[in-house]
Amino acid sequence: MSRARVSSLSALTLLLVVVLAACSSAAPKGSLKVTVNGLPSGVAGEVMVTGPGGYSQTVTSTTTLSVPAGSYSVTAGAASNGNTIVPTLYDGSVSTSSVAVTANATSSTTVTYAVRPGTGHVWVPMNGGSLEAESYPASALKASGSPAPDVTLAGTNNQAESVAFDGSGNLWVGDGAGYVYRYDASDLASSGTPAPAVTIDATAYGFVNGVAFDASGNLWAADGSSSQLLMYTPAQQSTGGALTPQVVLSATGSPASIAHPVGIAFDAAGDLWVANLNNNTIVEFAPAQLTATASPAPTVTLSSTSISSPFGIAFDASGNLWVGNDVGTVLRFDAGQLTTTGGPTPAASLASSAVGSNPDGVTFDASGALWVGDYNGGGSAILRRFTNPDALTGSGLTPAPDVTLSSVGATDVPEVAFDPPPANLPIQTP
Repeated sequence: MSRARVSSLSALTLLLVVVLAACSSAAPKGSLKVTVNGLPSGVAGEVMVTGPGGYSQTVTSTTTLSVPAGSYSVTAGAASNGNTIVPTLYDGSVSTSSVAVTANATSSTTVTYAVRPGTGHVWVPMNGGSLEAESYPASALKASGSPAPDVTLAGTNNQAESVAFDGSGNLWVGDGAGYVYRYDASDLASSGTPAPAVTIDATAYGFVNGVAFDASGNLWAADGSSSQLLMYTPAQQSTGGALTPQVVLSATGSPASIAHPVGIAFDAAGDLWVANLNNNTIVEFAPAQLTATASPAPTVTLSSTSISSPFGIAFDASGNLWVGNDVGTVLRFDAGQLTTTGGPTPAASLASSAVGSNPDGVTFDASGALWVGDYNGGGSAILRRFTNPDALTGSGLTPAPDVTLSSVGATDVPEVAFDPPPANLPIQTP
C-alpha cells in the first residue's frame, strides 16, 4: 500500500474520531412545548424563549421546540391585531415562566392572551353633559358617519379638557375643575361610573387644560388659569391627593413664555412644546429646563402671524409640528423650522372649509393619518381624518377629509387620544 493511501486513511480515521467525539459531547436534548391560547385567528403571539448558550426563539403560536437540556425563561410580549388606524393589543400571562427541560422528555408551559381593555379605540374627553370620556372602536373609524360610542365613562366634575395614556395603558383625564384622574386599563372595557384609581388635586394652581407624559413617565399638566406647567413623578401618580408638583414652571419674559397654556406635547428629543392661547405663541423648553422649579426662558418661541388662538399641538413621524388654531385653521411647521425663534411661514395651512370652524384637537393614528377634532361652533363636535398630511404644502389648503365623524363627544374635542398611541411616532409615554 502506498504512503499516500495510508496517509489518506489516517486522515479519514482522524476525522471520524473527531465527529464521534463531537456527537458524544453534544448536549442531550429534550422538548419544550409552548401552548398559545386566547388570540383570534390571524393574530400572532409574541412569546420569547431564552435559555443556555444564548438560546433565543420567538414563538407566535403553539409550538414544540427541540432544545438542549437546561433551564428556560418564557416571557410574553403584547400581541397586536395590526389594525392600521388603531390596533387592539393582547397581553399574555405565562403559566410557568421558568421551565426545566430534561433529556428525552417534554416540558411545557402555557401562554394565555386576553385583550387589553381600551385598546383599538380613539378616546375623547367629555366637556359637558354627565360623562368624563368616551371611546369609538377602530371599526367605526373607517368610514364617515355618526357612530355611537361603545364605551362611556361617567365622571365627577364633567369638565374634562384633556386625555392621555401612560405606558401601562391607563387613561388620564385633566379637567377644568383643577383635577387629574387616572382610570386604569381595566376600567376601560365597558361603560360605567368607575371611581378613579388616582385623583391628583391641582386646584391650588387652577384648572387643567392639557396633560402629557414624558419619556420617564412623568405626568405634565398645563394649568391655564395660573399660566404654569406642573410635573408629577410616577411615585406621585401612584398616591394622588393635593400634591405639591415635583416641578412647577412659571412664566417669564415678554411675550410671556407661558400664557394660558392649552396643548402640550413632547418631541422625539424630549423637548416640551406648549401652545399659549393668550399671546398666540408656541414655545419649547429643553429637557435640562424641566428638572427643577423655575421660570426658564424658552429655547424657541414661534410667533408666526398664522398662529392664532393655538389649542392642540402634536408631532408627526417626521418631527413636524401640527397646530390646531381655534379660529379655523390647522398649521404644519416642518422640523427644520423649529430650531430657532421667529415667525416662520407654515409649510402647510389647512383652511376652515377643510378642518372646521374650531379645530382644537390634533393627533395621528397608526398609519400616520392626521385627525382633527372640531368644536363646530359649540354644536356637536366633529372628527376628520386626512391621509398623507405631509404631502400637503402651501396656504389656504382645502383637502377633502377621508373620513368625517359627526356627533362625536359632547360639544368639544379639545384633545384626541388613540389607545395605544402609534408606536412609530414620538409619543410622550414610556
